[in-house]
Amino acid sequence: MRTVHWLVITGLFVVVVGGTGGLVAAEPVCLSEPKEDLQCMPGPKTLEERLEELEKKLQSQDRLQELSEEREAQRAKEAPVMGGDQDGFFLRSANRAFELRFGGYAQVDGRFYFGDTTQSNVTNTFEVRRFRPIFQGTLYRYISFKLMPDFGQGQVRLYDGYVGFDYWTVLRLRAGKFKPPVGLEMLQSSSDTMFVERGLPLNLIPNRDIGVQLHGDLFEKHLGYQVGVFNGVRDDTSSTGGSITGFDSNSEKDYMVRLFAQPFLATDWEWLRGLQAGMSGTSGRDNFTPSNFQTPATGIDGITFFRYRGGVKTSGHRYRLSPQAYYAWGPLGVLGEYVWNIQDLQTSGNVEKRLTNRAWQVAVSYVLTGENASFTGVKPRRPFNLEQGAWGAVELAARYQELLVDRDAFPVFADSSNSARKARVWTVGINWHLAHRIKIQLNFEHGIFNGGARNNTNFEQENALLTRIQVGW
Repeated sequence: MRTVHWLVITGLFVVVVGGTGGLVAAEPVCLSEPKEDLQCMPGPKTLEERLEELEKKLQSQDRLQELSEEREAQRAKEAPVMGGDQDGFFLRSANRAFELRFGGYAQVDGRFYFGDTTQSNVTNTFEVRRFRPIFQGTLYRYISFKLMPDFGQGQVRLYDGYVGFDYWTVLRLRAGKFKPPVGLEMLQSSSDTMFVERGLPLNLIPNRDIGVQLHGDLFEKHLGYQVGVFNGVRDDTSSTGGSITGFDSNSEKDYMVRLFAQPFLATDWEWLRGLQAGMSGTSGRDNFTPSNFQTPATGIDGITFFRYRGGVKTSGHRYRLSPQAYYAWGPLGVLGEYVWNIQDLQTSGNVEKRLTNRAWQVAVSYVLTGENASFTGVKPRRPFNLEQGAWGAVELAARYQELLVDRDAFPVFADSSNSARKARVWTVGINWHLAHRIKIQLNFEHGIFNGGARNNTNFEQENALLTRIQVGW
């Protein structure tokens, strides 16, 4: 009974106090007498307290959202980047310290010869001239690599396989199998050449070799240099001693150097800005069978207009010297080079002689659609797209070239009845560039030879139509 009275009194007190306009703060409401140990419930919170709690909750949620966005942004910065462009497909780290690129090109050719020929291995044919996937990239920002096999011509060969260290632009290192720094047109990618095949100077220079090279750019790229030591290969080959393994056939090495200048790179005279000129040279000792000479239209196998007698081999020093130049001004492009090849030869009868063979070429191109001519190939302003009415770029090209064999090669080292003393070849062509490194080429080639047939007559003239469909990625 006393408990009930206590509750009634307490309730009346609360009502009275509450009715006074809140002059006294609310106390907890107890459900038992004070002397009993019962839990009390807290009173209701004020509006200000509730607003303050709500504001804290909103601030906390905003901060959590900010932290989440910061984490997402950081993950995006650190995530690898995948994509593709005109130079192929790539995968690279966000800081560009690691990068892998996959590209390549494929070339399908047609070769058609006019007139009679005495060479049984020359046929009208279609062929996969080159099919070269290219893997290249960067490790730890300054270590580079490249791997380029070739599946064309029904064979599998490694054409490029090297590593490099590229910390300084003025001093870089390359080691492995790659193009030696000799011929200008040889240093141009096969996907970027003006014509279906390279010119006659290729007969006197190496294609690929295994070695170590230092190279770099000086004076704000006004002067480039390459200095290297290589195993030494036969002319116009990419292997040593005729072996596709690339193993060295002797302990001697070839030493090579090349200087290439762009003296007017920063001039205000635009017509001079695209002038580049240089000189390359090699020195070494070799001991293997020298290479025969072929016309450009033959590619790898075909018309051989000069061959050494059986048993002839290199037996001492070999030197090469090649002045070279390239000029581009708007749609006009000009390439020229000259090669001296000096080597000691020996017959099976131990007759020795130093012979000097020479070759040179001048090639001119003009882009009818107005794009710039370039050593790295024409880049159409509007790649082929019928829906947009874009047709790519059209380029005309012409070339004249000669190869002169040393007169002392006859009759001891070569037979004049099957080897010509001189070859003169001119070529005209049209190139339709649908996109960069995607093109269709059509060339006509005419070759004239001095000597090379029985009874001191001339080797038959060559007339060839060359076609190419190329896709690069």
